[in-house]
Amino acid sequence: MNKVTGIRAPIRVLLIDDSILTLHGLKTFLSTAPHIEILGIVRTPSEAFDAIQAHQPNVVMLEARVGQASGIDVCRAIRESHPTIGVLFFTAHDDKELLRAAIMADAHGYLLKGAAAEAVARSIEIVASGRAIMDQQLTQQVITWVRDGALPGQERIPYTCSKDDQQLLALVALGKTNKEIAQELNLVPRGVATRLQKLYKRLKISRRSEAARYYVQLEKDPHGREGVSHQN
Repeated sequence: MNKVTGIRAPIRVLLIDDSILTLHGLKTFLSTAPHIEILGIVRTPSEAFDAIQAHQPNVVMLEARVGQASGIDVCRAIRESHPTIGVLFFTAHDDKELLRAAIMADAHGYLLKGAAAEAVARSIEIVASGRAIMDQQLTQQVITWVRDGALPGQERIPYTCSKDDQQLLALVALGKTNKEIAQELNLVPRGVATRLQKLYKRLKISRRSEAARYYVQLEKDPHGREGVSHQN
């Protein structure tokens, strides 16, 4: 928000997708959300990085494939070179392996193209704020999936994580705000912020997307993997 005028700065969104129909659809969807500005569409990784450099978007929305390249590789490259930009997969692919890869590539969110307009706008807002979001249709699927051990090759987690910590991480992974978490846990928002700050420090993370990724790793073995203790 501009401190002088009090006008909210728009959320600048760049779309990386092969389909011009996706661009038209997004613009139609977001016609009632004037605080979200669609900068345009690019179709290749090189075009994407040129556009990012030129326009400095707040959020990048991308498909699973970017030209001949993998959207996962593009996501990873964006997060490494532009860590302040939020990355939201906006895809037609309801694919668990792709979702797993997106989480591990440090994407902020994963949204299916069948989502309602309100969900699209809300997801963009959440990702722009640095938080994580997952398509509601996929939430239970992912929880079941990680509990079935579908995340091979994860590094071990050498931290003690209490049940309260797990609950907090789960709510963060679902894209809840501090206010929403406070309502869920019967706390005040400031108390949630303090708990998260301490937890992030202990886990050596700094972003909500990292907390979501940590939760997915933790949920692989809820009954106690090496180095993890579940306390009351």
